[in-house]
Amino acid sequence: MKHKVSKLISLESDPDDGSDDIPNRAMSPLEAASFIEGMTAELRIMARNTKLSALSYFLEMARIEASAEIERLASPSRDRH
Repeated sequence: MKHKVSKLISLESDPDDGSDDIPNRAMSPLEAASFIEGMTAELRIMARNTKLSALSYFLEMARIEASAEIERLASPSRDRH
């Protein structure tokens, strides 16, 4: 009986190589939401192009939520309570 061996790709980057896209400084909520919106948009395209329909859907929901947070955080009249 054959066993499938799956290889996992590490999402952690080497902190010394300086090649990651995530800033090493603390991000504001607006910066984080903007970064998440962009990344989920790219990941959704990848999922859609590889016929991963459910994953594409959930990534789009995450992108929409990030977009709503951007609007809320960027609004000058937002309620800070």
